[in-house]
Amino acid sequence: MTVEKLDKSRVKLVFDVTADEFEKALDKAFERENAKVTIKGFRKGHAPRSVFEKTYGVEALFESALNVVLDSKFQEAIKDEAAKNFLGRPEAGLEEKIERGKDFKVSLTWDVYPEVTLPNYKGVEVKAKNLKVTAKEVDEAIKAITKKDAVKETKTEQVIAKNDYATFDFVGTVDGVEFPGGKAENYELQIGSGQFIPGFEDQMIGLKAGETKDLTVTFPKDYQEATLAGKEAVFKVTVHEVKVEKFPRLTAEYIAGLKLEGVTTSEELKASKKAELEAKKATEEKDRQLNDIINYVLDNAKVDMPKTLVDEKVNQLKSQYEQQAKMYNIPFETFLGFMGTNLEAFNENMEKQGARQALFQVVAQKIIEVEKLAPSQEALEAKAEEEAKLHNSTKDKMLKTNVAKYYSDLAYKALVDLLIENAKEI
Repeated sequence: MTVEKLDKSRVKLVFDVTADEFEKALDKAFERENAKVTIKGFRKGHAPRSVFEKTYGVEALFESALNVVLDSKFQEAIKDEAAKNFLGRPEAGLEEKIERGKDFKVSLTWDVYPEVTLPNYKGVEVKAKNLKVTAKEVDEAIKAITKKDAVKETKTEQVIAKNDYATFDFVGTVDGVEFPGGKAENYELQIGSGQFIPGFEDQMIGLKAGETKDLTVTFPKDYQEATLAGKEAVFKVTVHEVKVEKFPRLTAEYIAGLKLEGVTTSEELKASKKAELEAKKATEEKDRQLNDIINYVLDNAKVDMPKTLVDEKVNQLKSQYEQQAKMYNIPFETFLGFMGTNLEAFNENMEKQGARQALFQVVAQKIIEVEKLAPSQEALEAKAEEEAKLHNSTKDKMLKTNVAKYYSDLAYKALVDLLIENAKEI
């Protein structure tokens, strides 16, 4: 057996097949093929070899005999130490023409787990964390809490300002012709919410109740209704009423009703929300830094990626979306339409995502190997014990069922900690 390295982390194993070896394979092939045919004058599968070959020719046994040979070479290959890196099933090949009585060569070509050359993954420069929480952000967070209890009151001066609620009629036209969905009466809209076409709400600001005005806007080029995409439209708007949103005062009684632990005053409420926002920002900033580090490492790693690993990830991703379509009981291409894409664009996107995920898998595994981050048996058992308490189970049962997940989770956490701790903030 000789081994030839190919591109894309593939290896070709070439085997010599002797004339005697092939003759024995022909014997087995005859037993298989003869059992399938009936030759006049003989019961099915009982014709002599000479009669079979005279009827069909010895070449009729070549394909079956070749399969016997390839199966034997496959068994030989997977006993080799290198087989631990083989991925999927091999591609069989015939290196030389088969002629009875002559030696020839066959091959098995496998994808193999790729070699990885890592960049310097320690000391990767990342933008420093921004953990500052402003008073405005705290106020907005508290406003979000009290919004459910807010009421709309008629505005004294019936002039629209940003964030006011306007009730109005509108009729939209393109080239002087009304279009479906472009007309409504007594429609209520919070100005500045961004629900309407860009420019529409801005032009509403300053209008008064009872006033009528033509607003000229342009539909976005990627507007979902293709017949309107990119076209200029005129909306005749008549304002009926303007309301303002009034939020409850942060009295002790109101704060008590929120039932937030340790919060009884407005100052404590602000402190509580600020702490929440700081924790959220800390998580978001850590995720941002990690994402930047990972992208740097992946972009600079050298990996001759095998197709098998990419295809595996692509198929996993596609399967997830296909299952969602089945869950909603709609055709897959219809489901993609709801997502704003088509089959061609979807497949292209899945290929890109799958390739990136496969690259991350091999690069992450290499760092885990180099840094010896694989979790110990004790760590796996501790994780199983923790999970067992949550699921009213036993450590052994949880470990048996979830050991691969625990291994992956713990190794990934160790990898994240290593990358973040060794990053250089700038």
